Amino acid sequence: MIKPTALIITIGDEIIIGQITDTNSQWLAYHLYKDGFEIRKMISIKDNATEIIETLDSVINVFDLIVITGGLGPTNDDITKKSLASYFNTKLVQNGDVLNDVKEMVMRRLGSIDLNKRNHDQSLVPENCIVLRNSVGTAPGMLFKESKHRAITISLPGVPHEMKWLYENRLVPFFSKEFELKPQSYDLFSIMGHSESGLAHLLESWENNLPQEWKPAYLPSAGIIKLRLFRPTEQNYKYDKYVSQLKEILGKSIVAVNEESIQITISKILKSNQLTICTAESCTGGNIAKSITEIPGASSYFRGSIIAYSNDIKTSLLNVDNDTLSIKGAVSQETAEQMAKGAAEALNCNISIATTGIAGPNGGTETKPVGTIWIAISINGIITSKQYTFGTLRSVNIERSTNAAMLLLLSTLQCIYE
Repeated sequence: MIKPTALIITIGDEIIIGQITDTNSQWLAYHLYKDGFEIRKMISIKDNATEIIETLDSVINVFDLIVITGGLGPTNDDITKKSLASYFNTKLVQNGDVLNDVKEMVMRRLGSIDLNKRNHDQSLVPENCIVLRNSVGTAPGMLFKESKHRAITISLPGVPHEMKWLYENRLVPFFSKEFELKPQSYDLFSIMGHSESGLAHLLESWENNLPQEWKPAYLPSAGIIKLRLFRPTEQNYKYDKYVSQLKEILGKSIVAVNEESIQITISKILKSNQLTICTAESCTGGNIAKSITEIPGASSYFRGSIIAYSNDIKTSLLNVDNDTLSIKGAVSQETAEQMAKGAAEALNCNISIATTGIAGPNGGTETKPVGTIWIAISINGIITSKQYTFGTLRSVNIERSTNAAMLLLLSTLQCIYE
């Protein structure tokens, strides 16, 4: 079966100049791929009528589906709707259903249906489009299907939650009727404790035995490597065998699979053993606490965090000894361990994570260069600590310290509770 091809276009000067990150394309690509499309290209263009029309004209007979996001708001710089009406040789007309949707949305938001001209203008749509009514915003989606063009062209709002709602509630049912689609997916293994080259070397023999269509991709980030394997569309025992071999080779280095994260893996252990956790963070500035509390249900085990950036907070709230700070320094094994002990006592937790280090780009010395990090884990009073030496980029050091703390915590928990 030949997969229908798709192009994603994002419109907006704010994307072109780097003011915001284009998360819409990432989300759309993932879901279009999962639903069975072959994503051939993603492009971003300016909010300019000529560029919109010229771009559309160059691709509309190349792809089976074109999904456009952005430029549908109520302000003067949102010109996608007018440009599409011009391209598809039609006029803008008021749609009564959309007008009612706008009235209901304005009423919910402002407590009044006193619409201004810009509100009314949002109910204008190209006369020959299929309207995709928007129940979570004021800008409708628009679908153009013409026999003279190969591509079905769809325009969605740029507001992420509106775009996602329209895709899931309006487009997925349409796709199932319009295209012959076969859902596709991949497996994603989050691996810690290996460098990219070291992991590739370790998996070399295993990888050489894989069929070409299952060859893995290595996706490195700060302290984590994600290994992607494209899953066959049909059940295949050979694929399952290769996955089992991968798990045997890597063992506990695989800290999460697919949509899960190391934080979710840890949360399951904490919940099943009724454990509580807290953090005492210096160089990570609360990033570890943030990563823990991003998991739904974290309130059942996470008690709080003390961000002890200064030495007086370390001593007054965490009971770090003044002599330790003066003799060993704030970035030391002793300080990290006392921070972990103090946090567990102050917040009455089974487990605490403590970090102290030099995130950079300044502050390093010959004996303690930028990137020197100490992490300590206290589990029911038993403390494990480890020193790390990362690089000189502050943001990367914070992220790598967070991931290293999670890995140290997970490996320690697994030794005790699994």
